[in-house]
Amino acid sequence: MLNRPSQAPCATPPGWLATAWPSIGQQDSDSLRRRKLAVRAGHVAMAIMVLITTVGAIGAAPEKFTPTSISILSVTSLFYVVWNLVGTQGIITLLLWEAAAPPPMENRGPRMGARPYFAIQIALAAAIYLMAESGHMPNLVWLALLPPVAYAVFMLEWRGITAVSLLMVGILMVNAYRWQGFTFAMYSAVAFSFAVLFTLVFTLLAVHSEKARNKVQRLASELETANRQLREYAVQAEELAVTRERNRIAREIHDSLGHYLTVVNVQIEAARVLDATDPGRAREAIAKAQAFTQEGLQDIRRSLAALRASPMDNKSLAEALQSLVAASNGAGLQTEFTRQGTPRKLASPVELSLYRAVQEGLTNARKHAGAQQVRVILDFSATDKASVTVQDNGKGAAAETTNHGFGLLGLRERAQLLNGSLRVETQPDAGFTLKLEVPG
Repeated sequence: MLNRPSQAPCATPPGWLATAWPSIGQQDSDSLRRRKLAVRAGHVAMAIMVLITTVGAIGAAPEKFTPTSISILSVTSLFYVVWNLVGTQGIITLLLWEAAAPPPMENRGPRMGARPYFAIQIALAAAIYLMAESGHMPNLVWLALLPPVAYAVFMLEWRGITAVSLLMVGILMVNAYRWQGFTFAMYSAVAFSFAVLFTLVFTLLAVHSEKARNKVQRLASELETANRQLREYAVQAEELAVTRERNRIAREIHDSLGHYLTVVNVQIEAARVLDATDPGRAREAIAKAQAFTQEGLQDIRRSLAALRASPMDNKSLAEALQSLVAASNGAGLQTEFTRQGTPRKLASPVELSLYRAVQEGLTNARKHAGAQQVRVILDFSATDKASVTVQDNGKGAAAETTNHGFGLLGLRERAQLLNGSLRVETQPDAGFTLKLEVPG
C-alpha cells in the first residue's frame, strides 16, 4: 500500500491518479517520502515535456496548423500524458514497495498487458510527432518519442527494449525523410540515437539502483528475522540447560537423599517396634539412623559445593589467571602473563568478571583469531581500579563486527553491572585487544 508502508501492501496497484501523485503520510519513512517526491517530480516533468513541446511546435509555425489540427493535437497530447500515467502504475508500485518480498509479477506492468499498452503508447507518440513536426523549422517535439523507450526498460526484456527503441528511431527517420530527404533522415537518426541511448542508460541505472535497494531491504529483513530467531534459540537453549540442570539435581536428590531417608525411616520404624521388647536393638537401630542421617547431610553438602563451585575458590585472582595461561600454553597457544602494580584482594564479583574477561579473550584468540602469541596483563597500578588486558597477534576483525558476539555482550553486561568499562580494539590483520576495567 503506497500510503501505509508499515502495513501489508495492496494486492493490486493503486489507481492511476494515486500513482501520478502519491500522498505522503506522517508515518512514511524518509526514504519513502523522497521516492514519492521523486515520483511527483518525474510525472510533472513528463507532462510539461509533452505539452510544452507540442505548444512550442504550434507556436513556432502557427501558419502550418488549423484550429481543427490544433484541437486534435492538444487532445492527443493530453491523452498521451494520461496514458503514460496509466502505464506507470506497476512501476511506481514497485518503486514504493516497502515489504520484504517484491510485489507479484502481474502487478509490475499495465493491467491490460505490455503489448497492448505499448501499441497504444507508440501510436500516440507517433501521432503527436507526425502532427507537430512540420519539417521546416527545428523544434523539440521529438522528445515525445522518448517516454516509450524509458518505459520499455521497466516493463520489457532486452528484445522488447530493442524493438521499441528501433521503432522510435524509425518513426523519426520516416518523418525526416518525408520533409528533408534521405541524407537529412540519416543525420537525424544518428543524432536521435544518442538521445535514445542516453534515455536507456539513465533508466537502466535507475532500475539497477532500485533493484539494489530492494535487495538490501530484503536482506536487512532476512537478517532481522535471523537475529530474532537466534535470540529465540538462545533463550530456548538457556531454558533447556536450566531444565537439564534441574533434572540432574532432581536425580541427585532422588538417588542420594531419597536413599538415606528411606534407610533412616526403616531404622526408626524398627526401633519403634523393638522399643518394648528389645531396648538394646532399638538403640542400635536409632544409632544407625543417626549415622545415616549424618552421611546424608555430608552428601548434600558435597552436592551443594559442586553446584556452587567457582574457579576462584581457594585461589587469588593472579593464581587463577596463571592457571588459565598455563592451560592456554598447554593447548599450543603461546601465552605470556604479566602483573603490574601491587596485588590486592577485590570483591568476589569483580575478581570473577576479570577472570571471565581473560577466559573470553583466550577463547577468542584460540578459536577465531588464528593467533600465535597472546599477552595477558593484570594491572593493579591504579589505587581505585583494576583491569585485565588480553592482546593477540591474530587476524583481527572489522570494529563494527565486535558488537554481535554473545561472549563480548556478556562481558559488557558484567562491566555495566560493576560500573566498569570494556574496550575492544581491532582491525583486519592487526590483532585483537580486549581490556576490562572495573572499580576495585
